[in-house]
Amino acid sequence: MSVLLRSLPLLLFPGSVPPKPKKKSVKKPVEVDPAAHKLILYIPRAELDGTNQRTLLTHATPFDEALDVIHETIGCADVGKKPALTYKLSNALKSTQATSLRSEDDWTGCLDEVTSAEGEKKKSISVNIFVTDQYLASLRAKLGVKASGTTKGKGKGKKLLILDLEHAESGDDDFDDGVGIMEKEKNFLAELQAKYSRCQLCGPEKACKVDINGNHTKLSNNQLRAWSNSLALGTRGVTLSTPPNDQLFGKFFKNSKPDPAASASAFMAQPPFPFPAYMGMNPYGMMPFPMPGMQPFGNLSTPVTPTPHPKAPRASTSKRSPALPSSDPPDMGAVNPYPDINEFLHQLDGYQPRRHLLDSIPRFEELDFYNIDEIAKLGTAEKLSSVARISLGNSTYILEQVRGEMKRVDRARGDLVV
Repeated sequence: MSVLLRSLPLLLFPGSVPPKPKKKSVKKPVEVDPAAHKLILYIPRAELDGTNQRTLLTHATPFDEALDVIHETIGCADVGKKPALTYKLSNALKSTQATSLRSEDDWTGCLDEVTSAEGEKKKSISVNIFVTDQYLASLRAKLGVKASGTTKGKGKGKKLLILDLEHAESGDDDFDDGVGIMEKEKNFLAELQAKYSRCQLCGPEKACKVDINGNHTKLSNNQLRAWSNSLALGTRGVTLSTPPNDQLFGKFFKNSKPDPAASASAFMAQPPFPFPAYMGMNPYGMMPFPMPGMQPFGNLSTPVTPTPHPKAPRASTSKRSPALPSSDPPDMGAVNPYPDINEFLHQLDGYQPRRHLLDSIPRFEELDFYNIDEIAKLGTAEKLSSVARISLGNSTYILEQVRGEMKRVDRARGDLVV
């Protein structure tokens, strides 16, 4: 009978109290000592064509120490100009935007992301460090390491512009890495001539650079030699895109002072008095007109009839008729006259470093966008933001600068109707 009662469901009678449900035990998250919490970083090495190297740190590693390890692994510890670093977690989607790694706060945020992801996935999460292909190529060039040619992927075959990474402040001499200043200057001169002789407007026979007014200015041999010498010496602020800020390159800087020697030469070239546009023969003789302050030459009593000269034709004021479209097929091998996106964003980053525009370069390379006119074809900032995964503010800024630069190039080439 007692067994039967125990098998029956519990009946509640008026006034009876139901049994309290048992509380389920909740497992508290186990806090791991940061010093014992391992952190795996995959860092690209320039000398290995950007192949990643596995590096082990801990969550207790301070940012400065982590930065030293990253730079040492990349190979840029002794280079003056360090790369812009970004990172992504190993569990992130391919379309996920890389995050900037520039400060202590960025490093703390990275560690927090790893801790959170490991708590959700219940497994170890590593961090991938990214550096632009252009920086790695420039670092290989500085270190004298040749690319193996095994790198694959979109846009990897494109020749990248070599940046000036500057020399270390100490320890460098005129013959570091077995290359003398003269040899470096020769190499930089060849690079400058190759870079600035590609203008479709001026042709390959002369090197030219667009000045601050949008005009194509021919680079003289003296300018090219001075520029290459500054590059060979590692002059601060001088790159393959930025010449020395001195009087020789005054046309390319707003704050540069005019060259006194050039000003003196221009002053001496000017006549001390204005000549008339048309100057006929002196009617009082075969001598030319007298200079101001001088007595006239020749016999004043024997006037000579001046020989009539045809007037110089006046410039036509009528508008030039537009050129007829050519029936020839377009030249598929023509050089794009607009700046390279990589170089253009580096220039903008110098004006607006807080925007971190260099982080956008890998996204344009993924899209196979190489010149700024390809950005303009997207039309709106919203479209650019969506396609390239860039913030709307940066998209608006980039698009405005792109359109302004394209107008300057078109005006210099004579393609823009004002």
